[in-house]
Amino acid sequence: MAAYTGGSSSVKYGYEGTLDAEGHITADPTFATESAAITNVFGINQKVTNLSVATNRMDLNKLGQVETSKFAYGTQAGSVSIGFVWDSGDSYKLWDSLYKAPSGTAAGWIYPSGSTRPDTASTSPTAPSSLTTQIQVNTAAAVLTRTLKGCIVNSIGLSTSIGETVNGTVDMSFAEESTADVANNGTFDLQSSNDQAGTPYTFAHGELLTTTGDGSTLVAVSEIQDVDITFATNAELLYQLGSHYGVGSFRKIFEISGRIRTTFKDSKMLQYVLDQSIVGAEVETITDATGVGMKLTFTQGTKSILLEFSGVSFGDHSTSGIEPAEVVFEELNWKCKRARIVVDTT
Repeated sequence: MAAYTGGSSSVKYGYEGTLDAEGHITADPTFATESAAITNVFGINQKVTNLSVATNRMDLNKLGQVETSKFAYGTQAGSVSIGFVWDSGDSYKLWDSLYKAPSGTAAGWIYPSGSTRPDTASTSPTAPSSLTTQIQVNTAAAVLTRTLKGCIVNSIGLSTSIGETVNGTVDMSFAEESTADVANNGTFDLQSSNDQAGTPYTFAHGELLTTTGDGSTLVAVSEIQDVDITFATNAELLYQLGSHYGVGSFRKIFEISGRIRTTFKDSKMLQYVLDQSIVGAEVETITDATGVGMKLTFTQGTKSILLEFSGVSFGDHSTSGIEPAEVVFEELNWKCKRARIVVDTT
């Protein structure tokens, strides 16, 4: 019996709804209606780390017997997780799932559309933009195609460490994978070099800045060891009577949070955390004069991805390495109110 590897597989996605010439979603989608253009890749080194579908089976028993009598089936629910490396090509289109179409051009795509500073930006549309994800496995007999419709993004992650690329994750729930969509036929959709035309972002080309503590300006954080950022929609599928599948989605609180680990530089970060618990200290968040509390930039040649965060709150502070011949590190978990993203793909 043959065993198949990722070399026999591919994964792509496309937004459900109306798209502009650049492939950005411009209007609310027709939920769970298969995308007409499943052509986007998540990034370089794509991998499907989780794929599951459940029917919410219910066991029905009879009085007088110990064996199950019948099974009933409720709503279908599925989840899929994708891992990838952020690149300077089309990875940025994932932000459409959170903010819809950006403003600007390839020299500066701006999310949310039209925002000039993060503290005044509208954080998100009322519901996530849904997409269709297609996963294929090229077997010896035929091409197995799984089409997942009504995919809603639960979270988008971005993380990097010393000596690493900028790694990404996308966790999604999907509304429908019907029997008609599992096809043992068709043409295997190769992921060609054109799909992977971008250059991967790496830790070596990144810079993190935050306020000095008095809110006057942004300065570079000392030697960064790790950075993690998560955009969580807390979205859920919406069902209705008479439908086995999800018919829509809704978003709860949109949360942007993360973690940084850096070499210990001075007491300002620690003092900020300590001051939060002092009545009247007025240090709810850190934000400079331009509304930015933290800024992270990755560059690759002339291309870049800039993330600006406003209303940043560091919730805790931990220290490690206070021992002979070791480097002292500080680690902070943070959360912010809003974000602004600018991507240059030229």
